[in-house]
Amino acid sequence: MSNGDAIICITGDDVIHPSTAANEATSPAFPLVGVGASAGGLEAISELMAEIPAVSGMAFLVVQHLDPSRRSLLPEILRKRVSMPVMEAVDGMTVEADHLYVIPPNTSMLVDQRRIRLRPRDGTLGPPMPIDDLLSSLASDQRSGAIGVILSGSGSDGALGLKAIQQEGGITFAQDEASAQYSSMPHAAIVMGGVDRVLSPREIAKELMSLGRHPHVRRPQIAEEGPQGESSETSLRTIFRLLRNACNIDFSRYKHGTIQRRLSRRMALRQLISVGEYVVVLESEPAEVLALGRDLLVQVTSFFRDPESFDALSQTVFPRLTAARDARLPLRIWVPGCATGEEVYSIAICLIEYLGEPRDSFPVQIFGTDISAAALETARAGRYIENIARDVSPERLARFFVREGEYYCVDKSVRELCTFSRHDVLNDPPFSRMDLVSCRNLLIYLSAPAQRTVMPLFHYALKPDGLLMLGPSETVGAFSELFGTVDDRRSKLFTKKPRLGPPAALGPTATHVPTSPTRDVVVPESAVEACDAASLRAEVARITFSRYAPPSVLCDDDLNIIEYRGDTSAYLVNPNGPPINNLQRLARPEVFLALSEAIRQVRQEGVAIRKSGVRTSGVGGPQSISLEVHPLQSAGIDGRWLLIFFEKARRSDESTAPRQETLKALMLQTLRQRLGRRSAAKDADPRDDEIARLNAELNAMSTQMRAMLEEHESAREEL
Repeated sequence: MSNGDAIICITGDDVIHPSTAANEATSPAFPLVGVGASAGGLEAISELMAEIPAVSGMAFLVVQHLDPSRRSLLPEILRKRVSMPVMEAVDGMTVEADHLYVIPPNTSMLVDQRRIRLRPRDGTLGPPMPIDDLLSSLASDQRSGAIGVILSGSGSDGALGLKAIQQEGGITFAQDEASAQYSSMPHAAIVMGGVDRVLSPREIAKELMSLGRHPHVRRPQIAEEGPQGESSETSLRTIFRLLRNACNIDFSRYKHGTIQRRLSRRMALRQLISVGEYVVVLESEPAEVLALGRDLLVQVTSFFRDPESFDALSQTVFPRLTAARDARLPLRIWVPGCATGEEVYSIAICLIEYLGEPRDSFPVQIFGTDISAAALETARAGRYIENIARDVSPERLARFFVREGEYYCVDKSVRELCTFSRHDVLNDPPFSRMDLVSCRNLLIYLSAPAQRTVMPLFHYALKPDGLLMLGPSETVGAFSELFGTVDDRRSKLFTKKPRLGPPAALGPTATHVPTSPTRDVVVPESAVEACDAASLRAEVARITFSRYAPPSVLCDDDLNIIEYRGDTSAYLVNPNGPPINNLQRLARPEVFLALSEAIRQVRQEGVAIRKSGVRTSGVGGPQSISLEVHPLQSAGIDGRWLLIFFEKARRSDESTAPRQETLKALMLQTLRQRLGRRSAAKDADPRDDEIARLNAELNAMSTQMRAMLEEHESAREEL
């Protein structure tokens, strides 16, 4: 933080004049601080507020577990210890800066558009969790302008609320166990990973006073927009590189709005304004890079989230998937981006309720995947704090969970149906033969190019009659050629449509432009100009390539052929059976070995590889060809590509071949004479050259086989 009252805006490197900062206290965009406490909380609240001056530019809302049958004395006690006005909250009251509001007994206090809303406690499932109620409403209403504090208390109330504030871009604190009379509440929040700073009440107050002046919490619109400008884009590229090296995740394919909000939050925690300064911190502190990576992995989930979607599972999806089904075939479900596993277990519970008992005659496989190893550990353990009783009915808690103190553990019968594994949906191969893919609220965090990558993969993962379920704010959009809608207004359900062609060609921006009567080229739609000049240029390019360029094919990284240019029949041939487009399966036997070796070298070295002297059997007899494999990458197109040229040996090369053979024979004859052997002319065998060529091919095949075995062993180890 800079000295004095000057505040630096994180949009670029601009500086806000101190006269502008002087009006901050009167701005309506002041931060709201939610404070939760229980047993031993009065002393902690008093110690916290004693360090807050009368004019702080913040509003405080205090929730303490109170006896619902007695009048609260908390406001009167705090008035004697707090320098700012203290009042008991009233429904509809507007929240003002430099005021402290205390919850009344037997109520739940929420905030809606900076107004206090009170409601009776008995309106929800499970035990009362008034701290969670307040903090969750603050997160929804204030987003990055919300601050949450958990002080001394027993139980786990507030843990989910802090997590909600953190996920919306706010800042969270918890009292350290050494200073707390009862540490259960702070401990539960810390274990869930929803706490940014663990400090004593006095230290929390000092942090609040520094944090309250930061643009991230005082002007939420700045946090929403995030860093801008050329310098910030350069810094973002550096940040993405650091994150990729530390976390093995490419965050550049996430929505930049999400990236910028999380970046602004981490900068506020470090009291930094300039993105460049934060980059310096990241380069010098690996722990901060990991912390930013954890922040970017948004973990927004809960049991039976969006109940209408789970009603649709039981009433629409499961009947459709199990009707006239072979009982020997397992029902396979994939939940990408499963976070800590609540949705996976929710689907399993709904499926058990639908199928009834016993389930042994109907195998079930549910796969939950996520990129966060820490989240998957929680999912595998299946152990959740008691606050889940707000989302799970008492009947389901009794049937599918086991109570362990302040935690609920998913019953073994449910966990046995679920398998959790780390999987990057943007880079790792997709699952296959799935009956249902439930990808809810993952696409909203991915950029448009990343979504164009993911949607065809989901199409591939599903069986022909499989279903895709998305979140309430998501849709298949431009991928209507891949998925059809299911007539169910309660949820986003889509059916898989049959689609011919290579997976890499799927996408909303693919357009087929004819280049010859028998071949099509798949090009980005943005490259197709709807004007006469562009059509003329395309025709010129077509004639030029067909006359002067050697035959070639364009392949994706999986060696699926995307484009043919010229006549490749001398090198590629479709085998008997259904048509295929895999390059290695189409390659003629005499071309396969050299082609595979060249592709392997290109992937290892990243440069173009040429293979010459490849012998093939053409129409006029044996001939010598060359092939070149070029790696391709484009900043505007995701993925890696390979361009393969096939070229016959030049006539000049063929005419010089006899001379080269004569020279080789003379050199061989001289060498043999020097060694005292018989004359080479007498013993020369015309089959020697053919034997030498076959030996060379055999050595190359041995090298290729060894490389294939090494790749196979590596694949087995990864599996």
